[in-house]
Amino acid sequence: MLGAGAGVIVVGGTVGGYAYRRSMRVSSQEAGRLRKARFVIAGGSIGGLTVAARLLRGVPGANVTIIEPRAVHHYQPGYTLVGAGVYKPKDVLFDQESLHQPGMRWIRDAVAAFKPERNRVVTRGGEVVEYDYLVVGLGVEMDRGSIEGFEAALETPYAANIYDLESAVKFRELATAFEGGEAVFTYPTGYVKCGGAPQKISWLSEDLWRRKGKRGKVEVNFHTPQPSLFPVVPVIDNIVMPMMEERGLQNHYRQNLRAIDVSTRTAIFEVESSSGAKREVRQHYDLLHPMPRFRTPEPLRAGPLTAEGIGGQLEVDRHTLRHKHFANIFGVGDCAATGAPKTAATIRKQAPVVVGNLFDAALDRELSHAYDGTSGCPLLTRYGRCMMFEFDFEGNLVNEWLYQSTKETRLWWNFKVHGLKRLYRHVMINGWV
Repeated sequence: MLGAGAGVIVVGGTVGGYAYRRSMRVSSQEAGRLRKARFVIAGGSIGGLTVAARLLRGVPGANVTIIEPRAVHHYQPGYTLVGAGVYKPKDVLFDQESLHQPGMRWIRDAVAAFKPERNRVVTRGGEVVEYDYLVVGLGVEMDRGSIEGFEAALETPYAANIYDLESAVKFRELATAFEGGEAVFTYPTGYVKCGGAPQKISWLSEDLWRRKGKRGKVEVNFHTPQPSLFPVVPVIDNIVMPMMEERGLQNHYRQNLRAIDVSTRTAIFEVESSSGAKREVRQHYDLLHPMPRFRTPEPLRAGPLTAEGIGGQLEVDRHTLRHKHFANIFGVGDCAATGAPKTAATIRKQAPVVVGNLFDAALDRELSHAYDGTSGCPLLTRYGRCMMFEFDFEGNLVNEWLYQSTKETRLWWNFKVHGLKRLYRHVMINGWV
């Protein structure tokens, strides 16, 4: 199996590398024109870095500037594994500058405002950055104020959240020491960063307690405002829901966490029936993993690049990833209103489209690249086992012959734990996607 796998990787890598070079091919005359354009990328996380690196791979010497305030880059897909005790915090941290390609200009500051009518970005420090083409990759953040009592709960020894690195470490400590009682995991409304993560940590926590002989003392509750666990991928939904129920996880649907009463350790949910009627449900907890809503950073959600009804996200065409009103602005990753999952797997598919269409736009051509909504999710179901699946805008499984999505395997566990970070660090961030 290892020999066959190595052969597939070699052949696939060769074919993929050839296809990559063809997809980026421009003539020397076109490259000269592209070098005259000023490409500015707002946000230096995985989306911005991948686009920047691919730009420079396609046109060495291109004028590429990244605006990013952080000196330490977080491998956020690893937070769940920190919370599960598989990774240590140092395993998800990279020096930001070490991820930059030669020739890339770095403005170590945060975006304060977008001025698209003047082709400018203003930083928090007051620097005005002019561009010919702008890529927005600011990501999303937890809206900590969307749940009353959320911050107060995290200050107690009964609650933690794996979407923050320090809190993920705390969750591991709490889960390991947990001797029994009501464990409550929640899922928020609206768009969600890595929507599978709240399920993954509930699966892994249940398995941890089972392995430690504590499972009979723990009631595991998973609350979600959705009508099911994976409503966007019905095939997976029909497999995963019975699996959770067989392991005794109590699923509570159409329930949105509204508030936390720290004094009585009570999670307060708003429950909406299929008819639209609402009522309140209270759930006691001894261990709580609360999930607030997400939002885009303030300069985007309060600025001119969003629109009514899309939650402050960047207003783009979901196929071309170009802004609907400003033809020289494109979006990538979590902050873009595409309807696709907000994951690194999504960025892996979006980045080539963004760069290809940037080249088309800068060369006065019709946009020729289209994103089909493909994304993926490595669903950690227990220690040593993982399900892997890719799906498109319509919720259809993609490359099922490869993934065998409905099976829990050690292969995909090892790929998630050992392979994906290498793919992230040495392939995506280096522009080889």
